[in-house]
Amino acid sequence: MAVIDQHLRIPELQRLGMSAALLQLAAGQCLHEAFRGFCLGPPFYNYHGARAPEGPTLVPLWDHGSRVCALRESDGGLEFIEFSIEDPAGFERLAGTEQGFWATRFDFLYECDLADEALRSAAARVGFRFLDRYLRSREAAEEQLGSFRAHRVWLRELVAGIDRDAAAPA
Repeated sequence: MAVIDQHLRIPELQRLGMSAALLQLAAGQCLHEAFRGFCLGPPFYNYHGARAPEGPTLVPLWDHGSRVCALRESDGGLEFIEFSIEDPAGFERLAGTEQGFWATRFDFLYECDLADEALRSAAARVGFRFLDRYLRSREAAEEQLGSFRAHRVWLRELVAGIDRDAAAPA
């Protein structure tokens, strides 16, 4: 249940290799209107009494409603996670790389019916390199995504592939 001290949050994100764009958003600088209210720090709950999942030290990125997006470093590498402050033990592992994490965020933006040009300009602002891959995969799978479970399985598989490709040496 360890949460990094608030004043160490940004330096820790830097140490973990996060992009300048993610650092700016985590610090509260809105790089694109698509991220306002959804991917914008600083986080509040974990520094005002909310519990965090057990495990490695948590580096909160931002809150969205009663949910927290965070990063932590475990024996297996980096983990981007999301959890409800009402049930921190029920956290969800979103991705193992920043690019995989962005795929989950852009999936939310897509679900919000963000226009294609807005998706593209937001992706450019944060350096999300896999937007076209996401869009192609989404279009190909659209008819099979009728349930929450099917959507979740599809997104996990897509993110796993992006994580593999993003982590591979260039």
